[in-house]
Amino acid sequence: MSGENDTGTEARKPFILERPLWRGVFNGVVLCLVMIGAQYQGWLGPDTDVTGESVYRAVVYGLVFGAVMYIYTSWRVKRQSRAGDAAAKAARESVEARLPPSDEK
Repeated sequence: MSGENDTGTEARKPFILERPLWRGVFNGVVLCLVMIGAQYQGWLGPDTDVTGESVYRAVVYGLVFGAVMYIYTSWRVKRQSRAGDAAAKAARESVEARLPPSDEK
């Protein structure tokens, strides 16, 4: 043991896919590649050749989905930080309420 006090209140560095920008980029690229792969494999129906238009459509869908995931992740991170701050404030007030009054003047 290093003798350090670990209270668990230190904020950990988020994993790269937990960051809003990178989550949006990753999900957009994955959706684009899956759409192109599904069309190439013929999973979308018979006679589905990969054309420039289908690639363009997949890229646009990927951009839209990536933007939505960016907005969602930003909202989730803000909501969790507000909830954590509120919980810390409530815990601090609870502890202060249990302490005996001090006679300091």
